[in-house]
Amino acid sequence: MSFPFINKNRDHGRILESSHALIASAKKVVKYRKHLLDVGVLASINLQISMLESSIGTRDFANLEGQSKGLSRLLKQHGGDVVSETFLGENIEALFVAILLAIAIRTFFIQTFQIPTNSMAPTYCGMTCKLVNSKVTATSIWSKLWHKIKFCGHTVNVVAKNNGTVSIPLAKTKLKKNSEVIYVVPYEEIFVKKYLGLVKTKARKYTIFVNHRKYQIVSPIDLSLEKILLQKFCKGYSSWEKVIGGGKSDQKFDQGKIVSIFDTKYPVTTGDSIIRFEILPGDMLFVDKVSYHFRPPKVGESVVFTTNAIMDFTKTPKFFIKRLVGRPTNTLGIENNQLFIDGKLMTTNEVLEKLNLREEGYKNGYFPFGMLAEGLSVTVPEKNLFVLGDNSKDSYDSRFWGFVPEKSICGRPFVIFYPFTNRWGKCK
Repeated sequence: MSFPFINKNRDHGRILESSHALIASAKKVVKYRKHLLDVGVLASINLQISMLESSIGTRDFANLEGQSKGLSRLLKQHGGDVVSETFLGENIEALFVAILLAIAIRTFFIQTFQIPTNSMAPTYCGMTCKLVNSKVTATSIWSKLWHKIKFCGHTVNVVAKNNGTVSIPLAKTKLKKNSEVIYVVPYEEIFVKKYLGLVKTKARKYTIFVNHRKYQIVSPIDLSLEKILLQKFCKGYSSWEKVIGGGKSDQKFDQGKIVSIFDTKYPVTTGDSIIRFEILPGDMLFVDKVSYHFRPPKVGESVVFTTNAIMDFTKTPKFFIKRLVGRPTNTLGIENNQLFIDGKLMTTNEVLEKLNLREEGYKNGYFPFGMLAEGLSVTVPEKNLFVLGDNSKDSYDSRFWGFVPEKSICGRPFVIFYPFTNRWGKCK
């Protein structure tokens, strides 16, 4: 059974839509080209506009199409650059205005920012990864889709092509924060293509072995796989030093050079997943770029800043997020894992209070490293700020590379808009 009136109504809607667009273009021609056109041509265009508007008002579809063709012919002959056959000019203009508006908003009002690392955890979380059961359980397509939308995760699965046990290369490196020598899994920096090959981004390429066969694991440049490899192949250990025993005291080594191929004794067979994990992106924030034009940032607020004026990052400037803990003339010190400002315990806001009282997810408090090592204090100079990460144990911040110039502050994060975790909402 057919319903011809449905197609008829659809055709009428299309005719009305194109007629309105045609009238808008004709009026634009009259407005911008009336000083160039002959009086008779102008009169013809205005007459066609009136007739078309009258037919639209009475829904005279029998004449609408013919009148539209007549007006279209006139515009092609006399419209010049103001109108084109397909009337794309108006759409291009609107698109251009939208792009300019988006650029203006991003430059002067609001900017998006994605947390790169976990130096501010648990307030803000950077990119993380978690192990996924190698045996894929049956899950509905809707559950998978919702999980993807909610967390925007990406699964990495390395499948064994031979039988054997997993071996991991280890190298030595010296930590910047306290010169401690530790074992790490070395990686190579590579470039990978994203977004249909249009963009190249840096990534880490790790190499592990099953017997003597190489397997490569690629992760984003900001995501270390140290913990996930320990968790998978050396469950129960928190560091490679504890796995292989000692090694911290030996200060003579070549930075990053492989010193050991450690056999984890972890067995795999052909077709098994050697390791399967999900990469979860860091929190995405909206940054308010307006407020600090009218007032200075307050102690206790988290701030986004550029590192282009900080010595350690002048060659590769980035955007960082940390918590402002000291303004000019403030004196800071750390005692018993608590932060003091001008001799008083820092409790300016909810997060600082939890850190100093070591409550909930902030049980480690503050660590006395670098410029704020045990017994040391720092007075913030004029036109500078002192910032710390909420994850004090694993944060590379002002304790190590010094002060942030006030002019480097870009804005104040005010909302976490993605992913939809328990942190979603107003920033702390």
